[in-house]
Amino acid sequence: MHATRRRWTGIALVAVVFAVGLAGSWAGTTAVQRAQQRHAGQLMDQHADEVSRAVTDEADRYRDTLSDVAASVGAQSDFTAADFTEITSKLSRQRLPGAAGVAFAVSADNDQISTVQAVWRAQGASGLTLTTDGAANEHMFSIFTRSLDSATSAPGRDFSQTPEPADALRVSRSTGQVTASHTYTLLRDRGLPSSQQQMSFLLAAPVYGGLGTPTAGRFQGWMVMNMRGGDFIEEALRSQSRGPVTVTLIDLSTTVPTVVARSNTAAVPEAGPLSRQRTIIVGQRRWQLRLEPTSTLLVSADRQMPALALGLTVLITLLVATMSGILAGARNRAMDKVDQATAALRDDIRRRKALEVQLRQREIELRQLALHDPLTGLANRTLFQESVNHAIATHSHGASTLAVLFVDLDGFKQINDNHGHGAGDAVLNEVATRLRDCVRTGDTVARFGGDEFAVLAEQVTTIDDATIVADRIISAMQRPFTIGGRIHHISASAGVALYDYDASADAIIRSADEAMYTAKTGGKNHYAIAGDPVATEGVSLDG
Repeated sequence: MHATRRRWTGIALVAVVFAVGLAGSWAGTTAVQRAQQRHAGQLMDQHADEVSRAVTDEADRYRDTLSDVAASVGAQSDFTAADFTEITSKLSRQRLPGAAGVAFAVSADNDQISTVQAVWRAQGASGLTLTTDGAANEHMFSIFTRSLDSATSAPGRDFSQTPEPADALRVSRSTGQVTASHTYTLLRDRGLPSSQQQMSFLLAAPVYGGLGTPTAGRFQGWMVMNMRGGDFIEEALRSQSRGPVTVTLIDLSTTVPTVVARSNTAAVPEAGPLSRQRTIIVGQRRWQLRLEPTSTLLVSADRQMPALALGLTVLITLLVATMSGILAGARNRAMDKVDQATAALRDDIRRRKALEVQLRQREIELRQLALHDPLTGLANRTLFQESVNHAIATHSHGASTLAVLFVDLDGFKQINDNHGHGAGDAVLNEVATRLRDCVRTGDTVARFGGDEFAVLAEQVTTIDDATIVADRIISAMQRPFTIGGRIHHISASAGVALYDYDASADAIIRSADEAMYTAKTGGKNHYAIAGDPVATEGVSLDG
């Protein structure tokens, strides 16, 4: 049997070595993968910071350019179409690849449309026709326009017909700052095929009359720049090495976040813990840059390294497991010989241990019989005496003391005489159960013989603590006893003795016994306190 167990132990040892080796291999491989993941994370953080700076710088460049144009327009005392052409002549697709066109726009109420149209025709906007659907009271008309791409741009368009640019123009006027609109499809692009349309936005800069002009400090209108999101983001990221990542620009200022543009759309993004986000402010709008790695992100790292590390560590584990198996086999053969030489000795040891177990069990049984009442299982007089001596030694110098209660049943003899010892034994067992229920855990309940019982109450501080237990006992014995379908009534008389710090165990038990007889002769069904001339008359609970 031992030889078989050793063989299995050897097999288990080899298995454990192999399992530990595999666990180490896995841990090593995981560590390599984590190192690669950390490296990839650092690359993503670097890309995120660079892209955020690039997009912010590009947005600032467009904002500053539009602000400069608005300032130039405001500096004109008599702004005309020729002035607009000259001021915007330096704006080009090469300089501003994300811009689709620029325009000068003014505000007009319904009753001002014809007047405004006439005024700006006189300023060089020949053929200007202000068109509106009449849905709004205030209109925002483009007066002079210049296209920066191949699409045509017609003046006279009412920005208020589209909520996104209308909202941007209002915010720009109220704040006096360049403002970006929510994303939308430009009106000039809505006739294009859907594959050619881009999510776009509008930048609006308020125009105020410059110093020295008749309208100094007064609001004159807006310079508006139409922006295509895809062209803008591509230009912003032109100088960035963005092959390993996909950059998505999202407008967070809308009720539902809207994608403005996405770069590197040909690459397949790998969303997960390597994704990075940055928040930027463009024209008073909060935008989010979301960067996701592509499958080429880890091209600079050797992605076969974890597999190579795993293979090498598994090979080493196999070699170590094989050596462990050889050593375990040699040890097992040596131990087999030792087993054969000591088999007889083991048998003797087993027999001796079995005999010792039987002797200990017999000793426990004898002690149980010697110290417990065979009928109720309660402690007997001897064990109760030991318990009181131990309690006295324990409480002799403590803050608490102990009490002994001696209990004798009233009317038990009639049950025994009239209904037999079987009924009497059943009553005694029920009495034992009720007594246990009346005391605390750690207190001792004993049967002295016949219908005499004793209780050792420890950890009491005053005689009141002991009389509480006596009250419970007297009350518990007054409840009817149902034995064999018959109802029997008995009561109990009890004596209570509090330890006096200089009395022996025999003395306190005797004092409790004498107090019990005082209660019994005083009318039964109550208790008396030892040494108390008032309380020796007892406390009756029968009403």
